[in-house]
Amino acid sequence: MPFGSCERPPPAAPTPKYVFRSAAARPAFSTPPSFLPLYMSSPDPPRPTVEGNQALLFQYALWLFVGAISFSIAGMLLLRLVPSTMSFFGPMYTKLVKTPTWTFMTMLALLPLLMYGPILGRTRMILIAGWGCLIGGASELIGTTGWLTLGGVALPFGGYEYTQWLGPKLAGHVPYFIPPSWFAMAIISLDLARRVTARRWPALFLGTLFMVLWDVSLDPAMNEAFPFWTYDVEGFFFGMPLSNWGGWAVVTFVILVGYEYIAGDRPIQNEWAPWVYALNCIFPLSICLLRDVYLAALIGSVTTLVPFLLLWWANPDALKRSIALLRT
Repeated sequence: MPFGSCERPPPAAPTPKYVFRSAAARPAFSTPPSFLPLYMSSPDPPRPTVEGNQALLFQYALWLFVGAISFSIAGMLLLRLVPSTMSFFGPMYTKLVKTPTWTFMTMLALLPLLMYGPILGRTRMILIAGWGCLIGGASELIGTTGWLTLGGVALPFGGYEYTQWLGPKLAGHVPYFIPPSWFAMAIISLDLARRVTARRWPALFLGTLFMVLWDVSLDPAMNEAFPFWTYDVEGFFFGMPLSNWGGWAVVTFVILVGYEYIAGDRPIQNEWAPWVYALNCIFPLSICLLRDVYLAALIGSVTTLVPFLLLWWANPDALKRSIALLRT
């Protein structure tokens, strides 16, 4: 504007009270993000998933499973080393036996649901569990009621009855824990068999064999060492009749054929299966040892090794992966 002009200059633009700058022009925080308040953190915390919850629940169930076994073994060992403690624990003896035993049986049924449920899916898992419980429970009812006999021998296992140690009974004959145990150990045995061979029928027969081998250690512990059940006749193998193993084989095979059909193309495999099988054999073997049934413990130890020796021979990598789980 020329000097001396009467015109007034245009008013200057007002200075804004607040200046908004682009993200690129803003200064970066000097505080590390890990120390920022929660409301300033950009990503939302991850929400728990179904798979994550199942994995966590499996860990808890496995620890309860191991804890129940350990508690029972410790109690039997204490009574053996210090018999006078029975005078103190006597009034609580029934609860001290039933509580870990019932916990063990509950976790045995729960563990396979958590192991194979994510692989098989909800529908298949329910059908498999239902099939195992149905066939196992029906066979036990037939056996304990004596409804079916052949040549004076009660089928399919021989004449027997359950005592009060396994709790309430279905129709007054079969404890409620027994049918789920058939489901659980059958699917574990099939898992181990499928690691040895990928062919369908050999895997079914091998899974049946693994179930019967488990009973070699189980039956003397639950019949001779501690009276969870009793037989009507004195059998050749620590009170067990030979018909028992024949019944185990037939019932297991029927269960496994159903599993194979229901699972379809879904794999029945979990790396924890060898550990669950081993723990379920260690428990009865320990009972035999602590109850002075040494020969049964020796024979049961040999038969327990058979699935693992076959697995080591046919698929050592699968066994190594299971062993590696303890390092994680």
